Amino acid sequence: MLRFTLLTAAALGWIVSAAPVRAFDESRAMRESQAAIGRTVRDVEFVTSAGQPVRLDAFRGRPVVISMIYTSCAGVCPATTRQLALAVRVARGALGNDGFTVISVGFDTVHDTAQALRDFADTQHVGDAHWLFVSAAPEQIAQLSADTGFWFAPGSGIFDHLVQTTLLDASGRVVLQLYGNEFRPLDLAEPLRKAVVGAPIATSSGPSVLARVRLLCTVFDPRLGRYRTDYSLALSLAIAITTLAGLLVSMSRAWRSAGR
Repeated sequence: MLRFTLLTAAALGWIVSAAPVRAFDESRAMRESQAAIGRTVRDVEFVTSAGQPVRLDAFRGRPVVISMIYTSCAGVCPATTRQLALAVRVARGALGNDGFTVISVGFDTVHDTAQALRDFADTQHVGDAHWLFVSAAPEQIAQLSADTGFWFAPGSGIFDHLVQTTLLDASGRVVLQLYGNEFRPLDLAEPLRKAVVGAPIATSSGPSVLARVRLLCTVFDPRLGRYRTDYSLALSLAIAITTLAGLLVSMSRAWRSAGR
């Protein structure tokens, strides 16, 4: 039992309740994400926002887009969902309304209730008939995260995650990872078209600097029992920029004085 608990915690992103804050390991996250390409995702049992059970295997035979989100996110997850909605509308025009399925998975197993998922979908104006908002048990989230290479790190005072959209082909195999929330609609629509006909799909590059900043700006505060915006990174960047600017001004003045 203890071994199972430890393995589950590791798969969920090294959940250690009384340990010091563990920084998000972007290099490791990207390695694990890219390593998932070509991997067949195992079946997962979800619960939809309507409270109905559904299994991932039920969608075999057509491509599936998986977006891992948490409903109490105030910034990056809503932005990613809105950008994904643009790409989905473009892809629907090319592939039809039932050409593929989109699944937004709430990985916060404590707070991502059916009602929270419904509210999130409504707030983001998602009304696509083939787009599900689902949750799952912790062990199911751990399994799906491992199979898709989705890395998130909850712990003492933090909750960081990779901003990742995963495309599965009709056989349930990972064929594309999109990162950040600023991808173009065609970045997803074109691979989706290729997935339908079984054509080769090129993988994407890592997230932009801006996406990395957004990635690390939302953290889980266990004292409040909810997610909040963490301004420490932005403040650190502002201080660094201000310091560098001051140094450059000082050097410029010293250079002009030496010239005179």
